Amino acid sequence: MEPTPNVVKLDELIEMTLSALQELEYSRRSIQVYRQSFSYFLKYANLNEITHYSTELALTFLEDKHTIFSGDISKKSMYAVRKRTLSKLDEMYKYGIITSKQTFSKKRYQFHGALKSSIQKYVAYKSESLSYSRIKSIKLYLERFSQYIADTKDIKTVEDLQLRHVADFIEYCSIYTHNTVYGIRTSIKHYLIYLQSNEYIKYNISNKLPRVVKRRDQSFPKGFTQSQTQALLQSLTNSNPLERRDYAILLLAARLGLRSSDITNLKFSNIDWETNEIHIVQQKTKNALILPLLSDVGEAIINYVKNGRPDIEDPHIFLRAAKPYHKMNSGSLYNIVDKYLKRANIKIPNNKRRGPHALRHSLATLLLENNIPITTIKEILAHK
Repeated sequence: MEPTPNVVKLDELIEMTLSALQELEYSRRSIQVYRQSFSYFLKYANLNEITHYSTELALTFLEDKHTIFSGDISKKSMYAVRKRTLSKLDEMYKYGIITSKQTFSKKRYQFHGALKSSIQKYVAYKSESLSYSRIKSIKLYLERFSQYIADTKDIKTVEDLQLRHVADFIEYCSIYTHNTVYGIRTSIKHYLIYLQSNEYIKYNISNKLPRVVKRRDQSFPKGFTQSQTQALLQSLTNSNPLERRDYAILLLAARLGLRSSDITNLKFSNIDWETNEIHIVQQKTKNALILPLLSDVGEAIINYVKNGRPDIEDPHIFLRAAKPYHKMNSGSLYNIVDKYLKRANIKIPNNKRRGPHALRHSLATLLLENNIPITTIKEILAHK
């Protein structure tokens, strides 16, 4: 038996959602995007003389307004924006809260009801073998699942959990993107296996869940062009400590394809200056990786350490430019790239990547254009 959300007027739900996004410290620009999408949705409802929200209304809106644009890349991008913003509205409607934040590193996940204890134990068990980013995804999905189950009246203990409850929840998540639903199903499936193997539930229902096929984009990921990457790097003058740091960071992304998390977590102990190698364990995959320390990358790091880095005892190479001095947050690298893109007057379309990951993809594209086999490129970028 699935929980029945309260009957809520659409305009009131919109204000509740915007207020929650502001409390979660979404940027002014992001709030504006949400507000515009909500306004468009509200106009659609008014034209159809509908005053109260429902998930069906949101899905109908997306179907009516966006399927006609299937051949237009820019409109596909707008569809993705509309669906993402409406998912927050739907989450507020169903759960009364927004469980995801813009800054995931600050997010504290809470589990609810009869599943709380078993989920906590499951997460602790999986944390021993999975990466930090994967654990965050599992926490997010199981937080939503536990909230749903807590609102289901016929579940008092974990033993009451049945296949129909899980199937109803997966269907309930239809407002999210297809790959998000796939991630939700995968996380719940492994959680159910854990429950059965540890005798929380009697029967194995994990192999009977509704099927969700993951969709993969078969096209090779695109980043900046070689000329754009070069213009971006040349926009830095290296005339002050901040730019010396940023230049070294951008080189690590552009020349070696390192992820933001691996750059900000880079320590002095990871660099072998005698062999000119960088040895790391990737934050995302937990796999070991050895990369060559290219001469320009090494020189940029040395220049920053000698002529820009705050003189404090910290194992991490890259530190905040202002007090308190400590390791940088990986999310700040997006702002760094964006800052120098604007300085170089490089215009990136809204539907294209524009952050540090685009530099990683640019390296992949450059290697591909130079006839490097895809298998070798995957090894260089440390893809499984």
